[in-house]
Amino acid sequence: MADLPMITISIPTYNLGSYLNKTLESILHQTDQNFEIWLVDDASTEKTADTVVQFEQADPRIHAHYFDTHQGVSKARNYAIEHAKGEIIVFVDGDDLLEPNYLEVIATGFTDPTVDLVGVGYTWGWRGGQSGRHDFTEISKTNAYASINHRGGDFGGYTWNKGFKMKIIQDNQLRFDETLDLAEDLLFTAQYTLAAHKILYYPDALYTKVSRSNSIIHSATWEMRSKEQAVRQRIDKMGRSMQP
Repeated sequence: MADLPMITISIPTYNLGSYLNKTLESILHQTDQNFEIWLVDDASTEKTADTVVQFEQADPRIHAHYFDTHQGVSKARNYAIEHAKGEIIVFVDGDDLLEPNYLEVIATGFTDPTVDLVGVGYTWGWRGGQSGRHDFTEISKTNAYASINHRGGDFGGYTWNKGFKMKIIQDNQLRFDETLDLAEDLLFTAQYTLAAHKILYYPDALYTKVSRSNSIIHSATWEMRSKEQAVRQRIDKMGRSMQP
């Protein structure tokens, strides 16, 4: 366990109510304790910022930053990238739940220095689920990239079921597109995958996506959805020039 790489956990927070407590508790009870957390509060208007303060004061591994005005999830994640101390970074949504070995599995995948990207299984409504498999499978870069635009795919374009190498992010100057409210995760994953080579997938469901009625995915405007479709088209275009 001591040889596992340190992980930075990026968690944007915005009006999460009681959800954030459960998310943070699921992190604090991980089998791998070699991590830091960046909580970036996006100008919450209720008690979320108070929760952030409480957890930051209770654990020196938890760092917090507070935006004065609402900036969006991409800017919050970019702040975490720019201040990360870990070799690996994961992007957790502040209303979701992690199985106790989520971090350990991702960190273990990166003990092979040739591995660039590690994904794990997840549950989200009817999507994903327990596979019964508890081992890593290497998947091709082509298949990983193809799954990004496939809704409900096992590997998918989501950032929250993956671990990313900070070196690749920094070497390629990758950041989340701050002009996007939807599909910013798909675009980031696509750009990262283009720069990656060896990719591992652990199919057991270690991440639970919690669906909130007031989340951005349920309240997206027509303009947001239009931008999402443009991003998906851009991802397809980028993939046509992909190198192995």
